[in-house]
Amino acid sequence: MSKVKTALKSLALLLSALMGALFLFMGWVKYQSLEGAPEGLPLAIRWEGFYHDMNHRDLGASLNQCLGKRLFREEVLHRAAGWFSGWSCEKVGSPEVIYSLNHSPARAERYFCHVGSEKNIGRYFNPEIQLNDLEFLESWEHPEMRGAACRFLDNILSSMIAEQKVLLHCDAGRDRTGAISALLAAMTAEAKGVLNGELLNAIECDYRKTESLVPEKHGRMERFVSGIRERGSVAEFLQVQCGIPEEKSWRAARRFSLE
Repeated sequence: MSKVKTALKSLALLLSALMGALFLFMGWVKYQSLEGAPEGLPLAIRWEGFYHDMNHRDLGASLNQCLGKRLFREEVLHRAAGWFSGWSCEKVGSPEVIYSLNHSPARAERYFCHVGSEKNIGRYFNPEIQLNDLEFLESWEHPEMRGAACRFLDNILSSMIAEQKVLLHCDAGRDRTGAISALLAAMTAEAKGVLNGELLNAIECDYRKTESLVPEKHGRMERFVSGIRERGSVAEFLQVQCGIPEEKSWRAARRFSLE
């Protein structure tokens, strides 16, 4: 019996030592991630725990899979959760520019990934308000919310036209990211004259690939795009709400669509 107790005690000590070493390693990783950060710029590190649901996917590839045919260009737009922050950019498609839809003025953290020894830090355009509930058209009636969302959209379209690979992300990579992704997909399908029920189903299909999505949220992206179309076209929505010229929407749509 004493041998068993001794063995258990030794095992407990070993596990304790291993856990201590693991926490030291994680601390070292965080230190390395923050090294070289711009002064006064707090960076978000998402390395805690053992489960890292990055919820990452190539939006074009995901939509094509949902459709069962190739309509969207791949390696143009990627989407993810905030858990990529602090990891290699290769884990989220090696984006050239990152848009952080979850930026919080209260926390003021910046999300980033590593490109070799450099950092690709996410951009944001909402210094005074946090984006929320973009999948509901009522949110777009709030001037500050609409203004911030529109600044994101205008810059995302500019990056697409410049042929930069874009990563969109929020916290879960679900609702805010889903709403902007749905808008971009609908804009592109509309420009090709194929924004129909099949495309709406594909947009909703892509949204439902997020594991954390609860059944109560099913149908949100389909209803969001349908609500926009009841008011007119997607290009008109972007022009009326954001002042984005239809020609700019069409140019970005050509970049995201296959000829």
